[in-house]
Amino acid sequence: MAVQRAVIGWPRWTASATFTGGSWSATYPAANLGTLPLARVARSTNLTASNTKFRATLSAQRGVRCMALVRHNLSITATYRVRVWSDAGATVSTWDSGTLPVWAAVYPPDTLEWEADNWWSGTPLADDLAGSTWTLPIWIGSLKLARVIDVDIVDTANTAGYIEIGLFEISQGWQVSTNPDFGASFGHRFRSQEVEALGGTKYFERRDKPRVWRGQISALDRDEALANGFEHLRQADVDTPFLWFPYPGEPVHWVRTVFLARNVAPGLLAYSSPGREALPMSFEEVL
Repeated sequence: MAVQRAVIGWPRWTASATFTGGSWSATYPAANLGTLPLARVARSTNLTASNTKFRATLSAQRGVRCMALVRHNLSITATYRVRVWSDAGATVSTWDSGTLPVWAAVYPPDTLEWEADNWWSGTPLADDLAGSTWTLPIWIGSLKLARVIDVDIVDTANTAGYIEIGLFEISQGWQVSTNPDFGASFGHRFRSQEVEALGGTKYFERRDKPRVWRGQISALDRDEALANGFEHLRQADVDTPFLWFPYPGEPVHWVRTVFLARNVAPGLLAYSSPGREALPMSFEEVL
């Protein structure tokens, strides 16, 4: 597997976007696509394709490289298309994803048994997705100028009778020049509650668990560490979310590795060598 440079979705433009188009519930309007908490979703009035789309208009022309639909309920058969326009009139196209499946292959070859229902496709089954915050990462790769972003979703078979999305995250994306050190750790912070009865029987209350990632870049160029890393920590603090793409070139695992994150007391930058700094990184998923 090729080494890939990680991406922190910063600066983020979500808060400056205005959302229009489609048909959305008065209780759960399209404006909710740009605000937290994630539980305050935007919910379509029905599943008609003309009603399950939206347009994000940024306050100014911005560089965009990564986006995501966070905490969505899109079904296994859903498709999407993202188009990026550099002008307010949406006449100058800078990127078009084409029509893609929301749920692409998430199992590499040889990780499924022949008897598995999804052996041929490698796509997830409904049971595989239970208990996770469904996130659809959108990675452009190179920076594109954006003023308007159109998102068309087709999910006419959704058993809920509507689609809903907790957040449409939009960011420029800072792709680090030097990857995090080997030894970085990742997984979940378990929140489920356990009570043990006098007789020894244990009872559990399952709770959603955020993904976490901890590590550092020990030899980051000093200018990059200060202009990007220091500023990201200062501006984002521990309250402002951002996308975390540890392996942007590994889409088969995006469902596991990409998430909307916040900083969690990462610690201090350190002088590591002449012209190089150590940048601490400690992220936790927004639920």
